[in-house]
Amino acid sequence: MDKQRKFKQYESQDPGLGTAYQKSVKRILNEDGSYNIKRIGTIRMLKDFYKYLVDLNAWKFGFFLVGSFLVANLFFAGIYCLIGTEHLHGINPNQNEFVAAYYFSAQTFTTVGYGAIAPVGNLTSFVAAMEAFVGLIAFAIATGLIYGRFSRPSTKIAFSHNVIITPHKDQMALMFKIVNQRNSVLLNTKVHVNLSLVDEDSESAILKRQYYTIPLEVDFVRYFPLTWTLVHVINEDSPLYNLTLTEIKGKLAELLIIIEAFDETYSQTVIRKYSYAEHQWATGVKFKKNFSADDTGTIILNINEISDLEVLS
Repeated sequence: MDKQRKFKQYESQDPGLGTAYQKSVKRILNEDGSYNIKRIGTIRMLKDFYKYLVDLNAWKFGFFLVGSFLVANLFFAGIYCLIGTEHLHGINPNQNEFVAAYYFSAQTFTTVGYGAIAPVGNLTSFVAAMEAFVGLIAFAIATGLIYGRFSRPSTKIAFSHNVIITPHKDQMALMFKIVNQRNSVLLNTKVHVNLSLVDEDSESAILKRQYYTIPLEVDFVRYFPLTWTLVHVINEDSPLYNLTLTEIKGKLAELLIIIEAFDETYSQTVIRKYSYAEHQWATGVKFKKNFSADDTGTIILNINEISDLEVLS
């Protein structure tokens, strides 16, 4: 049987990542699950500000909230100083006028209102009323953003650093390991794996990417409390059959993985993307076992050892 026809059963259509390129391209998915694609013409930050803030990392988001609060109060303190601090009753004569106006602004913005300083006159009172209104809206928006960040379902599924090709049941097999880093319970976990191989068209000199669905020995488990080693047997029907590690890397092989699971914490289905490519392929090694039972019969799982390898003897 012709080799191409033999692999036909595992060929899959383009999953949305492209098939033909004029030059060699990097891996499709980065190790953090993000796409290695530079997009031009997308919605800019100001037009999609909510998504930008929800996706912002924690320390930058915290800096944005604190910075926005400080800047807003600097703005209103400046207005009070322009109107005249004599219209703010109760300022300590020994205190800097701008500092006093700033603290009054912070109290008004947060609607704390200690009462030590009070606005006098219609204009100052109007500005204070508008600031209180802006403060209420600002804190409502901040609360919504914080809730949006914390309520998003997310996964902390860790992958072994390497995908390995190693002996398995008198054959060669491709393997990688996953583990849930949280104490949350994942149920009905399903793993989908595609393999991307690149070949050059001799006539057009265009690099063509072919996708294959990679069958696993087990691709679904009801419960996922321990590590899970995913195994693809490299038999005569596998697109990796008889390929050396050098040939695999030469074809820019990339293993594209999607994991779907039901998370009891969120009561929702969560999804995790990952890929193996380039330096992450390895052979001549096997995974070490990273869980065992203690004297009481309790299973001890060491998540930090998920990537530990040992050389084949």
